[in-house]
Amino acid sequence: MAVVYNTEIDQGADWFINFIYTQPATITNIIADGTVNFTAANGFTAGQKVSINGVLPSQYNLQDVTIATASVSGFTVTNGATGTYISGGLATSPANLTSYTAALQIRSLPSSPTKVLDLTTENGGITITGSEGKVAVHATAAQTAAIDDGVYVYDCEINSGSVITRLVQGQVVVSPEVTR
Repeated sequence: MAVVYNTEIDQGADWFINFIYTQPATITNIIADGTVNFTAANGFTAGQKVSINGVLPSQYNLQDVTIATASVSGFTVTNGATGTYISGGLATSPANLTSYTAALQIRSLPSSPTKVLDLTTENGGITITGSEGKVAVHATAAQTAAIDDGVYVYDCEINSGSVITRLVQGQVVVSPEVTR
């Protein structure tokens, strides 16, 4: 299910919005012995950055640490944390979007045949930094000036070549430009 994110566009101004697509892994156990071994079904690889939140005890909650080793059932990070795992935890790491494409469309209604803005990797409106999971969207001032003020809907989809995933969706409020 896509994240719902409502946003605003200032008519006649450049519009930038960035998304990071992450892959989550639910932590089911932790063993600390000089390295911290997390048991979690995952698609991580050694060298990826991972953030861990929601673990009790909290010393295992780590931000932007490098995965030392990884398998489909667990991963390790180098950290001196110790203590007995109690419960919880979610590990997230940017998904590798190398060779993905993306598209973002804005319409007055989801069923409307008219796109008021159409940005893609192909037309240069979207840039994907694959290894970072980053999807960067940019509409020029000329593009936003062509949109009437009002409330619209949008979504952004990424495409691996075989699977299309809706990354984000929501409402866009276009505020009218006064200075022209």
